[in-house]
Amino acid sequence: MSLFQLGRDEPGFPSIVSRDTIGWGALGALSSVPGQPSKLYSVTDAAYTPTRVLTIDHSHKPAELTTALTVTDAAGNPIGYDAEGIYARPQGGFWLGVEGATGAANKLVRLDANGKTVDTVPLPADVAAGLSKWGIEGVTGTGQYLYVALQRELSTDPKGVARIGRYNLTTKQWTWFGYQLETTTTPGDWIGLSEIVAVNANTLAVIERDKLNGPNAKIKRVYTVQVPDTDTFPVLTKKLAVDVLPYLRADNGWTQEKLEGLTIGADGQVYAITDNDGVQDATGETVFLHLGTAKRLF
Repeated sequence: MSLFQLGRDEPGFPSIVSRDTIGWGALGALSSVPGQPSKLYSVTDAAYTPTRVLTIDHSHKPAELTTALTVTDAAGNPIGYDAEGIYARPQGGFWLGVEGATGAANKLVRLDANGKTVDTVPLPADVAAGLSKWGIEGVTGTGQYLYVALQRELSTDPKGVARIGRYNLTTKQWTWFGYQLETTTTPGDWIGLSEIVAVNANTLAVIERDKLNGPNAKIKRVYTVQVPDTDTFPVLTKKLAVDVLPYLRADNGWTQEKLEGLTIGADGQVYAITDNDGVQDATGETVFLHLGTAKRLF
């Protein structure tokens, strides 16, 4: 015999849906929308082409995708980037963090407010040469600086030390910092960074995660680091801000692997999202999370 009780609790899934006919998937990044507390931006990655910047309205439950902006090249033609990071510029437009199949294909791409490509910034040649397919996984900005997270270590760097890069928009120079990743003993697993967010002028928050999903998932975390004013290559001291694994398991469903989007909204709240990998070798769910206030977490 089975017993059921009628309740008023809203289901936790789906946590994000599409309004009207906006198709979507592979949301691997988040950004605040300047001046709009109830809105966020996301962007599609290489699973779909052309690339689109999507607006999320999180004042609804579930959150709703409300608009889609097609990204174009400098000539105005639709283009597909492997966009793994997005940062909405306070003065308008966007920066995308673009990962490539090779190190040389990694770059920062600036879009105007209409989604048109107006500038690109490559990685330094020596950094690009040390990358394989695990490159830029997030972009953020504060003042004259942009920051990127590289997912895994360069072939020339110490094992398990990934990189955070700072690009000076005024001098056009890069500065690099080391980030010590956790370790894993699971065959076939690896640990990497998958997002970066500026908390303030000196503090960055990053997502660090493993490759595991379902009951095997272990590391889905947000850490903070303090960025020094230096031109050396220090390994930064990290501090755990929040373990996201309990949030991903809260609905007692399949724990998603790719915790890849994080941002502080204009409302001061922290949001995260998972990349469903365009349902390729994945169960297809996208989980949108509200983690709490930035003041409390960071």
